[in-house]
Amino acid sequence: MTRLGGEGPGRTGFARLHPRPLLLLVIAAVLTAAGCATTTAAPAPRAADLAAIKPGMTREALVSRLGPPSWEFPVWQLNVMILSYRSYRSDCTVFQVSVRPDGTIQDVGPAWDPACDRPD
Repeated sequence: MTRLGGEGPGRTGFARLHPRPLLLLVIAAVLTAAGCATTTAAPAPRAADLAAIKPGMTREALVSRLGPPSWEFPVWQLNVMILSYRSYRSDCTVFQVSVRPDGTIQDVGPAWDPACDRPD
């Protein structure tokens, strides 16, 4: 059986797996819509604060800048925790951040807000 990372010494089979941010956000949206998220009340972060969040920052720096996320959930297949922030309550977009186990940010980007799918 061939592993995805190829054969050979030091190749774990996972070296070449790098999820695209869009795929990560789609997975996050699906899991959130399926009820796999925890929710908390949090103030809406400002656009300037969202723009300052970059890969490599720490989770502590993120939370100190934006406050607690609106909700978060694990994606065990990718070994990350997704933190979701609603920037504007009337907008159907959320800002999602994937955090590695070491506490650093891997990806950031917008995603569809599952709350917009609910009937009125």
